Formats: sequence, structure tokens, C-alpha cells
Amino acid sequence: MTDILHNVVPVTESSSDINKNRRRSISNFIELPLLLVMVSLSIAGCAVSNIMLYRTCVNALHYSKEECEPYLSPVKNNETIHLEASVQGYYTYVSTVKSILESVIPMVLSLFLGAWSDTYGRKPLIIWPIFGFVATGMLIVIYSLVESLGPWWYILTSVPFAMTGGYVILFTGAYCYMSDISSLETISLRMTMIDATISSGTVIGSILSSYLILYLGNVNTLLICVTLIVTAYVITRLCIEESLTGALQGGASKVLDLLLVKDMFRESFKKRPNYGRTLILLIAMIKMLLIIINFGLGSLEYLFTRQKLNWSLQHYTTYSAVTTTISFFGSFFGVMIVQKLLRIGDIQFTIIAVMSTIGEYIVKTCAVAGWYMYLGAVVSVFRGLPGPLTRSFLSKILPVQDIAKIFALLCVFEGSAPVLSPLIYNSLYSATVARMPAAIYLLSIGLAGASVVMLGFVQYYFRKGLRYETLHESL
Repeated sequence: MTDILHNVVPVTESSSDINKNRRRSISNFIELPLLLVMVSLSIAGCAVSNIMLYRTCVNALHYSKEECEPYLSPVKNNETIHLEASVQGYYTYVSTVKSILESVIPMVLSLFLGAWSDTYGRKPLIIWPIFGFVATGMLIVIYSLVESLGPWWYILTSVPFAMTGGYVILFTGAYCYMSDISSLETISLRMTMIDATISSGTVIGSILSSYLILYLGNVNTLLICVTLIVTAYVITRLCIEESLTGALQGGASKVLDLLLVKDMFRESFKKRPNYGRTLILLIAMIKMLLIIINFGLGSLEYLFTRQKLNWSLQHYTTYSAVTTTISFFGSFFGVMIVQKLLRIGDIQFTIIAVMSTIGEYIVKTCAVAGWYMYLGAVVSVFRGLPGPLTRSFLSKILPVQDIAKIFALLCVFEGSAPVLSPLIYNSLYSATVARMPAAIYLLSIGLAGASVVMLGFVQYYFRKGLRYETLHESL
């Protein structure tokens, strides 16, 4: 999920000079509300999956409550094995519509809000999505209490989430906020802290979810999640100060300014020396493909492990926590040690990282036992690096004044990925769940392979351009 969050405006020297002496305190410690949000969403996602599988089984497919009751438990048994194919197949259609709704509107908002926040501040970009999460959380609790509501009613709970920007706007605001309060010397560390907060919240939520559901039930677990998000909202509203010096108040009526979009596209697609435009477009397409893979597998891997490996929610959340932890430490180890010692360029290391994920997908395609999933996670230890490495590459070859516009373009490409991903992956899984559920990994191998080929062209055009003129610095 974090790749889509990285494309934000990096700190410039002028903005850093204004805020470089600002010390960390509760007034700018955005990691705390961010952690609470991530823990809450991670826990809620597991509870909602159980409820949705049960509602699909009872309300949509009209099986008896006794047959479908095991879906509400985080402990998997064989009682629903004869239902898995039909229930999961139907559920993926609902999930597809929900994913599209939660992706299209934030994608459109991302065209405007990045530049808008340069005038009206970063704090609204953090507050608005958290408020949307609160509203969506309350609607989900209501939905979970009314047992007569079928799975399609669940889509309505996503409306506040989507209208306030969702994950994209929240993390764009968080990264911009962090860049405002950081000096050039501390920006890398503080950006890393945002990534660490995201990963930590996801891991903590994954570990806690199955135990909370088992001992408190799905509804009570969702109430705890809403409480956590409300706490995050209160902290952000009352304690967090605006980071942008001289930010204007209000401005909500000026969010949808088409001139900002026009300027972004003009600068992004203009012809540049040394194959600059080709490099930008290739990287944009590569990042879109990788996000399609991440979103596609992220929404279906739990269903795959239920169907293929007979995993319980508790098994899957433990695996998810281990995978996230391996990826987190692998990224730090890769950038801070491997890349520096071996002097590997950004694009070269990105190729290695993507190829490691191909190895992971090959292992999981052959999975017949749980240890295959863990082996795949170890094989792809560098899976978290393509996002930051490609962003680093662009930062080095682009003029400072163009970086914001190019990153906004990347947001558009990556924002389209969650729209395309469920259409591709959910449709494939629905068609193959009964006979070959691992087909989603074969598709991922193909898309990742295409990304490697395009990365090869990026490296070729970059080196070819260096023969005539050094763009910024040799990687």
C-alpha cells in the first residue's frame, strides 16, 4: 500500500530554512494520530472481511445462518469449505465496486489538493480524511448491527471515506507536513519515520485483530476502531499546528481550480533534454503496474489462503505481520547497507527488487502448505524499495522547480491503479477460484516482468543521455 503514498512534494531549501529550527513536540508530532489511524484501519479491515463473507453467504446466496456462522469467527474450520468458492466469488464483485468508489474520487482530488495546500496549508489534508474515516467507521458499525442488510449496502459506508480523500490525501498531507518542519539534514529520517509509522500500525493492527474479534466479537471490535480514529481526530484538531508558514484560512471553495491541473500536465508532458520526458512516462507506467499488483493481491490474498491453504484469519494476520516486518527491515538494510556498499544505482536496485517479487510470486503459485507463503516473503525481502528508489531517481534528474508537478503526475497514474486493479484481479479470481486460485500470482508475474523490461529501458535511456550531458549527477 505505501508506494502510492510517496509521491509528494519534497522539501526545498527555502522552506527548510523557515522551519529548520522547529523542534519536535506534540504540536507537530503527526506520527501519533497516524499510528492510531493505521492500527484502527488494520483491525477494522479484518473484522469487516468476516462480516462481509457472512452477509454474502446469508443475505446474497441465501444459505442458512447455521451454515454461514463460521465466517464470523477468526478461527478457520472445514465447515465452510463447500461454500468458499461461491461466497468468495460473489464477495469479490462487491469488493470491486467498493474499491473503484474509494479510488476514483481520491484520484481526482489528488489533481488539485497538492497544489492547493501550498496556499491553504497541510493540516486540512490530514484532518479531512480522518474525519471521513470517523464517519465511515460509524456507518460500518451501524451496518454490522443491522443483520438484514446485504453485502451491497456496505458500499454506501465508503462514501465519506472517498469524498474526503481516503489514504491518498491523508498521506500526501502527512508527507508535505513533515517536509515543512524538516531541514535538509533531517528530511530523510523524518520521511522514514512516516513509513515506519505506517508499517508499525499495520503490523500492530494485524496482530491484535484476530484476538479482539475472538474475545470481543466483530461489532465490539469495530467500536474500538472508531474510538481510536476519533481519538486521532481530536489530537489532530486540537493539538497539531499548521506547518506551512503564512497559510491562508478557508479556501475550500477554491479546491477545484482547473488552472492547477492544466499547469501540471503542461509541465509534465513537455519535451525535455536527455530523454527526460521518456524517463518520466516510463517510470509513471512502471509505478502504476506495481501498484496494480499490490492492490490486487492485497485484497485477495486472504481469500486465497482460505481457499488454497485452509488458513484462519488468525493465521493470515500473523503472516501479514511477519511479511510487513520483513519488508520494513529489508528496505532499511537495502538502502543503508547494500546499496552503499555495492554502489548500486537506484534503477539497478529497483530491477533487483522487482525481480525478487517475481520470485515471491513463483513460490506462492506453487504453494501447497503455509511455509510457501513465508518463503515467498523472505525471497522478496526488498519488495518495499521500488517506490522510494524511483522517487529518489526522479528527484536527482529533475530541476527542483519541476519536481512537484512531476510527482503530481505520478499521483494520477498511481491513483488510477486502484481503479484498474479490482477490475482485473477480482474478475480473474472469481473466474478461477474453484479450479486455480493461484492464477492471480501468474498475472502478477507477467505484470512484474513487464515492469522489469521497462526499467531496463529507463536505465538504457538514462545512460544514453549521460553520453551527451550529465542530467544532475551520475547514480
